[in-house]
This record gives sequence, structure tokens and C-alpha cells, in this order.
Amino acid sequence: MPFETSAPILERFAPTEEAQEVISAEMTPAETVAALLKEELLSDLANFFAHGMPPREGVCWAVAVHRDVAKALGRKIVPDVAAILALAENWVRDPQEGRRVQLMQAGETRNSSDPVSWLCNAVAWNGSGSMGPVDGPVVLPPKGLHASALLGAVALLVGDTKDGFQVVLNSAYQRGLEVAEGGWPLADLAQSDGV
Repeated sequence: MPFETSAPILERFAPTEEAQEVISAEMTPAETVAALLKEELLSDLANFFAHGMPPREGVCWAVAVHRDVAKALGRKIVPDVAAILALAENWVRDPQEGRRVQLMQAGETRNSSDPVSWLCNAVAWNGSGSMGPVDGPVVLPPKGLHASALLGAVALLVGDTKDGFQVVLNSAYQRGLEVAEGGWPLADLAQSDGV
């Protein structure tokens, strides 16, 4: 994230009251995410990364968190989810319109409580193409809509356990820093979990 202060990112979303007590616009992005991690404010942390990264980097981050969480919690990545994660990774490497449309259509078939549906939406709503039907008029998404989808893609991974919360919080922080500093963790992950 090429910002000296957190102000440009914090202008893009509304932090919770809890977050407003521990962060300020004058803090560096690294200071902000460290404060959010310390207070365990996952939604604010995820929102900050999602709104601070360009769409491709944000999707890279979300896919890495998906894979980390599955591995750490012993969750098997079922074939249809593995296919979507692989397609999202391919879109990150080479953002072709056909892949974006495939992910948009895959997201439309999934339940809105499914973090994978929000990952699909993050790609679909990245601003490079229409979010309307393929054969309909072009409907461009509002600026930053992909970031809201990234929040769902990451935050919904928690499930209903304290362990899930901690794993998602820590992975979102670590992978967020990695991607924000120019890292692209996808190649290592795909090979390490056999996908």
C-alpha cells in the first residue's frame, strides 16, 4: 500500500466505533493494521486491507487467506471450491475478461453466506467489466465495490468457533502485510496444498 498515512484508505470505508478509538488517519498503514490486530477487530482489519489494495492484490490476499484457513483448521477444499480458487488465482496472474465472467457466473450460483461467492464477486466487481448479464447492457460497478466483496470473502471464513476467528484474523494480517509489501503468495500455496 503506497500511502504514507492511513487517511486515503480510511476515507473509503466507515471504521467501527471500536476501531475509531485505536486508529487515526495520521497513523501509517502498518501502524493501523497492527492496532486493529491487537484489538482483534477483524472486520476493520479486513476492510482496511480490502480498501487499501488494488483489486488484483486484494483477490490474491483473499485467496491466500482461504487456503491458509483451510489448512490451519483441517478443512478439506472440496472440488468446486478448489476450481474457483484456481480460477481466481489464474485471474490474478492474467486478468482476462473470460475468467472474470466465469467467476461472476460461479458466484451467482452460490449462497450469499458462502465466502467463496464473495470472492467471485470481488473479481466480478473489480471495475474492468460489466456486472450485468453477459448479453445485457454494460453495468459498471460503483468504485470500490470489490472491496466490500473482499470483506465478505475473508470475514465469512471464520465460521462459528473461536479458533476460526483467530486463524482468520492472523492470516488476514500476515497475508495482508505480505501482499501490501509486494508479495504474491499464490504459487507457494497451490503447491503446498496439492491444488
